[in-house]
Amino acid sequence: MTGPETPPAGVVGADDADDGPLTGREAHGEPAVPPEPPRRDVILAVDVGGPKFEAGLVTARGELIDRAAARLEPDDGPESHYTSLAGVVGEMIDVAETRHGVRVRGIGVGCAGPIARDLETVSPVGIASWNGFPLRSRLGALTRLPVFGDLDARALALAEGWLGAAQGQSSFCAVTISAGIDAGIVLDGELLDGQSGAAGHVGHVMVEPGGRRCRCGAQGCLDAEASGLAVEAITGRPFSEPTYEIMQRTGRLMGRAAAVVCNALDLSLVVVGGDVALNFAATFFNAAQISLDEHARLPYSRGARITPSRLGESGLLLGAGALGWRGVRRATRTRGGSRRRPAAAGFAAADQPPRAR
Repeated sequence: MTGPETPPAGVVGADDADDGPLTGREAHGEPAVPPEPPRRDVILAVDVGGPKFEAGLVTARGELIDRAAARLEPDDGPESHYTSLAGVVGEMIDVAETRHGVRVRGIGVGCAGPIARDLETVSPVGIASWNGFPLRSRLGALTRLPVFGDLDARALALAEGWLGAAQGQSSFCAVTISAGIDAGIVLDGELLDGQSGAAGHVGHVMVEPGGRRCRCGAQGCLDAEASGLAVEAITGRPFSEPTYEIMQRTGRLMGRAAAVVCNALDLSLVVVGGDVALNFAATFFNAAQISLDEHARLPYSRGARITPSRLGESGLLLGAGALGWRGVRRATRTRGGSRRRPAAAGFAAADQPPRAR
């Protein structure tokens, strides 16, 4: 039998209790109270789109430790939708304390477009009654926490670069195909913003000349031909019930758009998430890769890959968490008076959660 295990350095064992003077509660004959371990911090991540609102708790290591969802009722008004969202947000705030003993540092929100910069107003295509809804101010008033938000596909780009299919890649495109189609582009380690914060809107690349009229006014845009709303309009059935032909066609059109982006920006990777793409699965991605191979034939774009989000159905929540962590750290650095220019994408170690690029 071996002897008793030596206590770790800095820990006083029972046999050492008499060594040295007694202090505090011990001096009065009361048992010593060990200090409480420091609480972990989390971001309350929120995904706003369709067909549901979702919220979760994301640690600085990218762990999604809890989540809740509320389905959208299409005929509800704006305040009814907000009440549903407020319910799942409130639930996560409660369980952060009672179930996990963690502290919520801020709110990160990924929202389907169109949106105004920083979510001052949002008009997601899957929530018809939210036309210019002041999401950021409403969530701030509800939680009394800082709110950091962006387009859902741009949030996905951060998550895929941090934890998913784009780890180790300094340049790539991330696309979400749900009710609508949004995208974010990372170039040389920076998430592109553009003048209004909408850089990388692949949904309005023309893929079908003379095709369906898009909500932007043009014809044949990817969003008008391959989004969830477009699939439902074309087939007369929910996009969750596709035919084999529509899955192939949607993939082919995504491949054409991906080739335009890869040819234009010298990219070799396009990561695709969202309900439509992930539900259409291998049929969609095989057709998309064949189409990408046919149209990306320049020396630098030949061999480009299109791949599903490695984060699956958690990708958008993890992306919202990445937005929140990036915002908290930028705000902390600003309060500290740093004059260093922040990286736009948040892939630098000082600007992203640990393990992020």
